[in-house]
Amino acid sequence: MSASADRSEPGVSAIASYLPDCVVGNDEIAARFGFEREFLDGKIGIRQRHIARPDESVADMAVAAAERLFSQGHAERSEIGLLVLCTQNPDYRLPATADIVQDRLKLPTSVAAFDFNQGCSGYVYGLSIAKAMMAAHGIGCGLLITSEAYSKVMDAADRSTVPVFGDGASATLLRAAGPGRLGRFSFGSDGSGANELIVRAGGSRNPTTACHGPGALYMNGRSIFNFMMKRVPADVDACLAANGMSRAEIDLFVFHQASRYMLESLGREMRLEKERVPVMMAEFANTVSSTIPMTLEALGGMLALNGKKLLLSGFGVGLSWASTILRIEL
Repeated sequence: MSASADRSEPGVSAIASYLPDCVVGNDEIAARFGFEREFLDGKIGIRQRHIARPDESVADMAVAAAERLFSQGHAERSEIGLLVLCTQNPDYRLPATADIVQDRLKLPTSVAAFDFNQGCSGYVYGLSIAKAMMAAHGIGCGLLITSEAYSKVMDAADRSTVPVFGDGASATLLRAAGPGRLGRFSFGSDGSGANELIVRAGGSRNPTTACHGPGALYMNGRSIFNFMMKRVPADVDACLAANGMSRAEIDLFVFHQASRYMLESLGREMRLEKERVPVMMAEFANTVSSTIPMTLEALGGMLALNGKKLLLSGFGVGLSWASTILRIEL
């Protein structure tokens, strides 16, 4: 992103997140699955996971994150002209969860509101969607919400997914000429790896709601790791090239928080100093599309990151990946 980027374009203005009250710590995970605490704390890099209550839905968490953002005075509800909601576990097959959230937030009925089904790359995809729609239609203020509840589709006895994933939501406010300047984006998809992270039942092909067997979340961790190591460094370089930048110009590489081991392996592969690759998932776990905004908030938010150049990179289920540049100039 060159210094001559159009400052009138939509940019990130504020970020807020929500985590459910129910917490599952490593003592419980270790007792249930027989893991060593050193493995959970060190290699996975997660100390606790927030899990939605049985009666708490994706819409509930989305509303809670947005209400937190509104309570901080970053925007008036009447200003919002766009609501984009990223989730893979909507409240219902229809209608769109975004419509439910629009009503519960008391946003104007003139708002454009819709869901899109994307996983770990969803935040970066959502930033691109929101930026493009706002620019194309003259929308001055928009909301990007990520909300995910993988706990609703996990088998409680699955040792490959239960220790890794947590539930939660984030709300990102975008404004015309917002201080978080977004650069050009890079994207990628490889559906040949769709079976490596999947819920095989519950859709139109295999309708069911059972959270075991084909109805439960399945993850091939080794294949996801290999995919990350192959695709992400090349995508990062493609994004940097599109923005006329080099790795040396980036202050922080904010990757999807998959696990400590994955991020540290990625950093070594890309020859990045540890301090430039934040690992922040210890307190919130892998919250899928919400890990990048939660990491930005954990780093201190827009004020603490003022003057920084960040590369945001999401990757995972799909298989899909996406990157962009975020330069914060308050």
